Amino acid sequence: MNQTKAAWTVMVYLAGDNNLTSECMFALTEMKEAVLGKGINVIAQFDPSDPYLPTHRYEINRSSKGNHLYDDIIDCARFYRRRGEVNFRKESTTATSLAKQRKDALKTCQILEKVNFTHGKSDTVITDDTDTASPVTLYNFISFCITKYPAHRYMMILSGHAAGTERDYLLKDESSARSLTFNELKQVFKRVKKDLRGKLIDIVGMDNCLMSMAEICYQLRGLAEIVIGCESFSPSSGWPYRQILQRLSCDFVNPQLQKGQSVNHEAAKAIVDEYINYYSTYWISGLSVTQSALDITKVEKLRTEVDKLAQAMQKELIKESGCELPTQKTPRQRPFANSLLLAHWETQSYNGEQFVDLYDLCDCLQNRVESKPIVKQCKKLKEFIEKEFVLKSCYSGATYQHSYGVSLYFPWAQIAPSYWNLDFVSNQKKHPGWGSFLQAYTEITRRIPRNWNEAQRPTGNFSTTIPSNLDHRMIHDRMIHDRMIHDRMGSRIRIHSMRNPPDVFVPDKCVKDSPKALKSQRFLRVRCV
Repeated sequence: MNQTKAAWTVMVYLAGDNNLTSECMFALTEMKEAVLGKGINVIAQFDPSDPYLPTHRYEINRSSKGNHLYDDIIDCARFYRRRGEVNFRKESTTATSLAKQRKDALKTCQILEKVNFTHGKSDTVITDDTDTASPVTLYNFISFCITKYPAHRYMMILSGHAAGTERDYLLKDESSARSLTFNELKQVFKRVKKDLRGKLIDIVGMDNCLMSMAEICYQLRGLAEIVIGCESFSPSSGWPYRQILQRLSCDFVNPQLQKGQSVNHEAAKAIVDEYINYYSTYWISGLSVTQSALDITKVEKLRTEVDKLAQAMQKELIKESGCELPTQKTPRQRPFANSLLLAHWETQSYNGEQFVDLYDLCDCLQNRVESKPIVKQCKKLKEFIEKEFVLKSCYSGATYQHSYGVSLYFPWAQIAPSYWNLDFVSNQKKHPGWGSFLQAYTEITRRIPRNWNEAQRPTGNFSTTIPSNLDHRMIHDRMIHDRMIHDRMGSRIRIHSMRNPPDVFVPDKCVKDSPKALKSQRFLRVRCV
């Protein structure tokens, strides 16, 4: 392998052992169509759903121009008894060493299981199938790429299923019936950072649904520089890889930038631009899309500002409710709670109204609440999002037009127990923030029982209530059972947004043919009314 450093190594992890197999294959063919220069490596790993096909790796366009996609296959996974697990023939030295450590640890555990009541051979089924949702599989791929294809900059693209902060869905693998957790994802990137001697992954691309969330960015703090993803559901076809890779190869291998411009920042903005323009005409089919590039080197400040807003809102809620729950005050006696509910109702939302756009929430709060501290913090948070955290945010279509780049978990009634596992809401006992606000919001705004007796009112100060996994029963929200059953967009799923969203849109400034889109809307929508 050539050890000369390229300008970019792009790593594409295609988690296709589910209903996205065809879409992953489409992504590979699009990569193959890209005209790439010498300064960029594109390495892909694809786990198909066919149980008779192993996971395989590609070096896109590794030989002469015009060759077939078959010619780009460089390796496939097999079970190796010596390593005791499924691996590729060519793994990095670090991955091989870790495999041996895992095997030695497993042998130690098996000492406790010497008694075999079946008096026969082990019934463990051994296959060549990789678990794409395993942190080991993901790490091995990244480690292979950075070892065999060194570069000045690295882009890691995760392609597959996802559902934002909802658990049990990231990179879903149907064969293993498991998914990657956000803490596992964090550990993978921590190990990669160690291998890179402290260097961050330059860009993490989320080619999946609902991943441009503050909580997810915070989970990757100090491990990557930029996250690119969408706040909304993603089309099944995913990223337009041909256009994106060609743009990266043409403009950012030997970039001609103005003084003060960052290569990573400008490349991320270009990817957002290519994505939105690829889907810009799809609104005619009813499809709405979003895409944004986020500077997660500043995500800790984002959390600080969100927590300040949460503290101000929680203080106002508790003050108005009298700290005792549930409240019997009439709507006229609780103006702040009413304004907050209306702002929440009006805000751009996603995933069955479980997530909201953070900038738009602040905008709606500013228009409805009278509390000066809250209005002041909303203005400050909006300015930070627009000028520092969001590098570029674009949309196309009516449904998600009030998207500004980063979303946040904001349920109406119940908080998912798994939410407390995220770093974004950790240590709420000592430092109340967004998590403790959600606890107050869901309790205080809950409707009181019919025939409620004042004598039954519980006593106690709500401000001392601390979020806990034990405080919540397992929930099954409206999206759990039917979310994205058939494809990434889930054609059978109603795409929830605001309660009464706009049905027309002014095309985003990112869209190159916006005048034509506006003209078409006038023809198709206005004339049909």
